[in-house]
Amino acid sequence: MRSLSLYVIAVVTAFSVFGNFVFAAPTTSDGGKAGSKRYIVMLNTNTNMTSHKVWLNGEWAKMKSNTSTMRITSEYDVLNGYTAELTDDVVAKLANSSSVATLAPDVPCSGQLIQTNAPWGISRISRTTKLPLGSSVNNVNYIFRRKPSSLGIDVYVLDTGVNTAHLDFGNRATWGATFGGYQNQDGHGHGTHVAGTIAGRRYGVAKAASIIAVKVLNDQNRGWMSHVIAGVNWATARALASGRPSVINISIASDDPHPPTDWAVTNAVNLGMHVVVAAGNGNTLCTATSPARAPAVLTVGATTINDRRWVWSATSGSNFGPGVDIFAPGEYITSTWIGSNTATRRMTGTSMAAPHVSGLVAYLLAIEGWRTPAAMRARIKVLGPNGLLTGIPPNTINEIIWNGGD
Repeated sequence: MRSLSLYVIAVVTAFSVFGNFVFAAPTTSDGGKAGSKRYIVMLNTNTNMTSHKVWLNGEWAKMKSNTSTMRITSEYDVLNGYTAELTDDVVAKLANSSSVATLAPDVPCSGQLIQTNAPWGISRISRTTKLPLGSSVNNVNYIFRRKPSSLGIDVYVLDTGVNTAHLDFGNRATWGATFGGYQNQDGHGHGTHVAGTIAGRRYGVAKAASIIAVKVLNDQNRGWMSHVIAGVNWATARALASGRPSVINISIASDDPHPPTDWAVTNAVNLGMHVVVAAGNGNTLCTATSPARAPAVLTVGATTINDRRWVWSATSGSNFGPGVDIFAPGEYITSTWIGSNTATRRMTGTSMAAPHVSGLVAYLLAIEGWRTPAAMRARIKVLGPNGLLTGIPPNTINEIIWNGGD
C-alpha cells in the first residue's frame, strides 16, 4: 500500500520575459534540463538587479552551449537577489562575479507545530532528553513538537470500542466493526483512551490520522482471542481494499502464548499492515504473551515520567526481554474517555504505551511516505535515543521513541 503525495509547497511568482530570460512559475530541479540545480543568488547591495541580468544574459550567450541552463524562477526585493535553475557552468560564472555576494543551493525545509497543552507522554516522545526534574503527571500543559502532517492514514483500534463522538477526535473517528456480539459502543473506556493517545487533537501523537473502532473486547475489558483474530482479519481486508496506509493497534495480551493469534498478526504484517502490540503488564518476559511475542509486530514496553521502566510490583509492570522492540510512555497517561464528548482519564500500562507508537507510525507514514513494516521498525529504532532508560533488565532494548520533533 502506498500513499499519495502528502503535501505540496505552493509558491506564487510573477510571469514576465526579459531578453533570453524566462521568469515563470518555479519548478524543482527535476523540471529543468539534466544537471540543473536550484540556487539562491544574493547580489551585493550596490548591484542593480536589472543591470546584473543584462550582464548575465550576455555571459550566457557567450557560452553558446545547448546544455547550459539559466532559468530565473523568483526575484526578491528583501534580499536583492533571485532563485534560478542553473547548470554547473553558469554557477561557475556567477561564483566568479564581483556582483554576487552569496551563491547558495536551495535546501528543503518544513514547518514545525508546537502544542503547549500536551500531556507528559506525547511531550516526552517529541524530545531526545528526559523531562525536567520534578515534572508531574498531573500537568497537562507540556510542550509537544511535531511537523505538519496530512490526512490519509488509518489506524484500526482493536479494543473495547471508541467514543467516536469525543471532540478530541474532530470527526476523524468512525465505528468499523464489532466481534463477539457486543453493542457498538465503548462501555469501558479502554479503547477510547487508546485512540485518544493515537490521534486525539490534544492528547494524540498523529493528529491528522483517522481512527477506526474495531470492538473485540466486552465492556469489562475482557474477550476471546478468536474475536481478536476476527478483528485483525477484518481490518487487514478493509485496509487492503482501501489502498490507504494503515496501522493496527492491539493493546491486548493473553495470559498464555496463543499461536493462532501470533500467526494472524504475522500474516497481517506480511500483507503490509503495521501492527503495534502492547508488551503486557505482568513484569515478565513478553515471550509468554500473545500477540506480543510474535516477531513481526512492533512490541512496546512502558516507561514512567522519570524515564524508568514502569514497575509497580513483582507481578505488575511492563514486560521485558528480547521480544520488546521499543519503549514508550505508559504510566499515568491522560487521554480521552467515555461518558461525554469531553471526558478524560488517566491510565497506566503497556496498553497506554503501544498507542504512542501506533501514533508515531501513522505520523511517520504521513510525513515521510510509505514504508514496509520492517522498514518502519528500523526507522523507529534509528530515531529513538538509546541508553536513557533505567530499570531495564538484561537482554532488553534500552530505547524510547522519538518523533524527530526537537
